[in-house]
Amino acid sequence: MSRLPPLSSLRAFEAAARRASFKMAAEELLVTPTAISHQIRQLEAYLGFRVLDRTPRAVTLTSPGKALYEATASGFGAIERVVTQLRADTGPRTITLTSTTAFLSHWLVPRMEALRQAVPMVDIRLHTSNTVEDLRSGGIEAAIRYGPGPFPGAVSALLCDDALTPVCSPGLGMSSPDDLRGATLIHIDGRTRPTPKPDWPRWCALAGISGVNTDAGPRFPDSMLAVQAAIAGQGVVIVSRVLIADALAAGLLEAPFTQTLAGDAYHFACATGLEQRPEMAALRRWFQDCFSAV
Repeated sequence: MSRLPPLSSLRAFEAAARRASFKMAAEELLVTPTAISHQIRQLEAYLGFRVLDRTPRAVTLTSPGKALYEATASGFGAIERVVTQLRADTGPRTITLTSTTAFLSHWLVPRMEALRQAVPMVDIRLHTSNTVEDLRSGGIEAAIRYGPGPFPGAVSALLCDDALTPVCSPGLGMSSPDDLRGATLIHIDGRTRPTPKPDWPRWCALAGISGVNTDAGPRFPDSMLAVQAAIAGQGVVIVSRVLIADALAAGLLEAPFTQTLAGDAYHFACATGLEQRPEMAALRRWFQDCFSAV
């Protein structure tokens, strides 16, 4: 038979003694002050002596109460530390992953449920940035990078090479590059990769198309807005095939021309020293499997 007092009364006593207030202990334990008072009376009845002196203004420990508080505070503290460690050892590991707004919105967000199902040991947190963020343990630990690589301060794995192609809504009825002479060209001004810039003058020169006003048309600060404009039938835009793969598959966009522009490459990157962590390796393999299936 256990000779310990009821655990609930010990928990109420520890909180009331630590906070020196029945009211604050009740708020912490999500009960009423009356419930705390009842638990303390139950504890004192079990022990046969008082552990707290109560006055209208304060709650103070008696001499035996001080000894009991030291034991309960130490015991509950040890339990909390063990539970925290066990959760860290057995629960999902949080990884913060950064990438551009366009990649996260067009490619990753639609696949988040598949990611959670395939890599349950990872609690993924997304960070949006159109600039290159430093990767470090305990901060932003992983990234999908677009560029030639390698990346300073990171270990990276190639996912795929990219190509950029003109796309538009099927409703525009584009079938030949000659149709561009009467089409609205959409421009992306905020793009920094790849170099040289994948713009309409370069594409038309490679495709051998003349007589197209490559300066006219609406301009957008990023790929995400430009793609939405193209889906809405507002014109033709040159964009990464990776970013519009789902829109092409769904019939929201079409790529009517064969001429493409060479892009950079997509890489999975993580902070140096984290690449062998099981959860990081599992996350990397998931991205590699997804891109290899394209």
